[in-house]
Amino acid sequence: MGFRIETRKDALLDHMVASEQLEPGPGEAVARIDRVAVTANNVTYAVHHGPPLFYGHVFPAADPGRLVVPLWGFATIAASRAAGVAEGDRFWGYWPSASHLRLVPGEVTGTGFVDRAAHRQPLAAVYNRYVPAKRIAATPADEPWAALFRPLFGTAFLLDEVLGSAPAAGRIILTSASSKTALGTAWCLKRRGSLEVVGLTSEANLALVRRTGFFSDVRPYDRIETLEPEIPAVLVDFAGNGALTARLHRHLAGLVASHIVGDTHWAAPAAAELPGPRPELFFAPAAAAPVVERLGPGGFEAALAHAMAGFVRAIAPLLRVERHQGAEGFARAFDPLVAGRADPATGAIWLPSGDQ
Repeated sequence: MGFRIETRKDALLDHMVASEQLEPGPGEAVARIDRVAVTANNVTYAVHHGPPLFYGHVFPAADPGRLVVPLWGFATIAASRAAGVAEGDRFWGYWPSASHLRLVPGEVTGTGFVDRAAHRQPLAAVYNRYVPAKRIAATPADEPWAALFRPLFGTAFLLDEVLGSAPAAGRIILTSASSKTALGTAWCLKRRGSLEVVGLTSEANLALVRRTGFFSDVRPYDRIETLEPEIPAVLVDFAGNGALTARLHRHLAGLVASHIVGDTHWAAPAAAELPGPRPELFFAPAAAAPVVERLGPGGFEAALAHAMAGFVRAIAPLLRVERHQGAEGFARAFDPLVAGRADPATGAIWLPSGDQ
């Protein structure tokens, strides 16, 4: 007997635990979810449960008013009737907020397999692929860091490719600068040495963001108007706060591009008609295609892994990992992110099945 957490789509602090039978059918395997990260990225998945991104369709809830929040991390095959997938095999991938997941593995190769469950086929391929755990984290001790940063740093790595390889301006402004994706983006951009990277954050997170050393300048939100308005700049918005976006668009007369990446401040109202460039949604799977084509799949994975290893070495001394166990642990990890009171100096790891 397993369980899943079903969260109300219109009240993300409202969770219920539903039990489910998980015996695999012919061609199926059941994975026990060992450790997954819970970050602001997962709040974004919950907010964008409908069109155009449909994250709420990945792991359908029994109640149409609820969703099962997707999470990234590691799991072990607990039972299998699928060729090439054995009990005890471990995989990295996209999992539900649940104790287990029933999979329909396609052809299994050295790089893993794709889940062929019918309802998942409209999704971008990255969300359906399950990769052997050791290709992502060499040891169990590495798994919390991989779970916390692999998907977020993948977005950061791609943002760096887009923003840094052909910069539209010499100044890049990142909102919600304490978020893990913004930190990864700033670290990548800093390596180029030719761009000014400005971080905007709350007063409470100012010290942490400055301590990273990833930014050329860090300012609190109440000092946005001190930014020189005429300097050509690109805005990368991780906050999703419409009022904040509007302030920046009105103040930055030299703004040449505006990208929306996340929804850290998901409950804030959307921006109305804005002066300057139209904000464009940055969708990492679409941005990955030309980079993978240029580097090749193996080259892309190697470059991403090398960059992420450097970033984790830089950020690990500034962060601590907090572990939350069992069904009740999901809310302890997820709810502070929804409420906007999570400590950016922590990384939440959820262990649905207890300590692993």
